[in-house]
Amino acid sequence: MHIFSKLQEQDILVSDQNISDEYLRDTELGVQAIDAVTEAGGHVHIEKIYCSGLYIQEVHYQLVEPTTENFMTEGDHVRLFFYLDGHSQFLNGAGNTNYCHKVGMLMHNYLNANGGGGLIKIPKLDKVHYILIKMSKQFYLQLLADEPWIADDAFHKYILSGPPRNQPNECWYMNQRLVQILTELLHAGTIQRNAYHFIRIKLKELLFNIHQLRNFQTHCGCQNLRLIKTLEGIRAHLAIHLENLPTISELAMSFGLTEKKLKQEFKKQYQMTIHAFVLQLRMEKAAHLLNVGHNVNEIAIILGYQSVSHFIKVFKTHYAHTPKEYVMRLRGNS
Repeated sequence: MHIFSKLQEQDILVSDQNISDEYLRDTELGVQAIDAVTEAGGHVHIEKIYCSGLYIQEVHYQLVEPTTENFMTEGDHVRLFFYLDGHSQFLNGAGNTNYCHKVGMLMHNYLNANGGGGLIKIPKLDKVHYILIKMSKQFYLQLLADEPWIADDAFHKYILSGPPRNQPNECWYMNQRLVQILTELLHAGTIQRNAYHFIRIKLKELLFNIHQLRNFQTHCGCQNLRLIKTLEGIRAHLAIHLENLPTISELAMSFGLTEKKLKQEFKKQYQMTIHAFVLQLRMEKAAHLLNVGHNVNEIAIILGYQSVSHFIKVFKTHYAHTPKEYVMRLRGNS
């Protein structure tokens, strides 16, 4: 694969890399970070992880002036695109389509140079955050060669059917599990040993969860699919913005629903209120943060609790143990 990307107005080269298509059983990861300040005072931060057959990129743009990102990837490849923040627009994308990005959006496709490029138009004063994963066809097929669940996956069958046909992207919305897997995947570059094997495991987990997500959203029925995608988008938005939650009114306005309709349909679909869902997300994140070594004070701040005592009370109500007791049980000291 040849992966090229550039911010045109700022003359900042994001990527210009040739990556072998070969899938390797073991290799070292390349890790690179780019930090740049534009003349107008904008900030560009890019983190890359790559190896033979695989390219992962996380992008943070805080740009003052309108900006165009021009990109192109040559070679048969699977592209996964996760949009976490911003208001950018995509021009001349896969299938020669134009569309606006939405927070929580997940897109995937099988492409080559005919469809593997386009323009991202970023408005002034926008903050854009997205994650991009590209795998060569060989890498993708070998990665999943021993996975029995992939045999009945429609997207996988398309890849096996022949060369890319420049079809429009499949578009879905992330759930909280996908957000967590992406977070874990992006931390792979900090692992001292076996980072490549960790990435392979996480990629399989990521693809399996996308497979499950597609099956769930596809089989909801044509008459409900649009509403289901909207509700899934709302759940993705909440999972991504857990530390800076929107109000119910803001959510309803963003997704084109009334507050009453949003509350009713959310509870009907998921058998819980939005408040209960947010609490569940917070407690799951709290448990994860405890597991990776954060202390109670740090977690209370991260999750936006006004006091540590209130966080401990909520945690104990949810898990029937205080955070300290929870950690002791994890370590086998109960």
